[in-house]
Amino acid sequence: MDFGGLNSKQLQAVMATEGPLLVLAGAGSGKTTVLIQRIANLIKFGRASDSDEIPSNITLSDVEFLENYIKSPDPEKRLAAEALCALDPVPPWSILAITFTNKAANELKDRLYAKLGNVALDVWASTFHSACVRILRRDIERLGYSRSFTIYDTDDSERLIKDIIADLNLEEKTFTPKSVLKYISIAKDKMVSPADYERAFPDASSYHASNIAKAYAEYQRRLKEANALDFDDIILQTVILLLRFEDVREYYQRKFRYVLIDEYQ
Repeated sequence: MDFGGLNSKQLQAVMATEGPLLVLAGAGSGKTTVLIQRIANLIKFGRASDSDEIPSNITLSDVEFLENYIKSPDPEKRLAAEALCALDPVPPWSILAITFTNKAANELKDRLYAKLGNVALDVWASTFHSACVRILRRDIERLGYSRSFTIYDTDDSERLIKDIIADLNLEEKTFTPKSVLKYISIAKDKMVSPADYERAFPDASSYHASNIAKAYAEYQRRLKEANALDFDDIILQTVILLLRFEDVREYYQRKFRYVLIDEYQ
């Protein structure tokens, strides 16, 4: 495994395998490269770089093999030497690598594949929303949706809320589709349900908050009736699922040994 091209700080981050790690650096400084190299190190060598332990299965002949390899590296023996240096190597499917945009996620996948080959296909590398959709496809039935749920884009949501505004006889100049959706989105970001909306935003006028709460409740009812989620629901319903169902939460706690976030926002 080649870690050439990394400076001392980058190499330190790549080799740190235990506990939390935060990398703060400017644009173009190699943060994504560090993340990719760190994933490669975890899969190839596990926690060997962060431990003084000697693998329990190492024999004297293995030590002799490594000593000879160090003295005279043979490319054909490289994989065998790397395997002997590994300590508790990490299965690729137990690594969750998250980034913010689809473009960044695709770049991450491509670079992981270039570095690791087919092994990279088993790493959970995606955006926040894509990872949440994957989680929901497995267990969303517990929340009263079917696994074949659809995802509403902005246009779908605006059409739905426009119908709701009309059906509730709300004043269209005050309650435009975009503004109502904005308030609903803020509520979802704060994990505020329709029932709790008025209490959660006491500074809003009672008239405005009451009508937003009604529109929000009807919006969620119709979404669920259509077996649909909007973009905010993808995150919100995943959080609700993990908070509400201990066995689901524990499944992912066991599954992911390492969670790496690129460009966290």
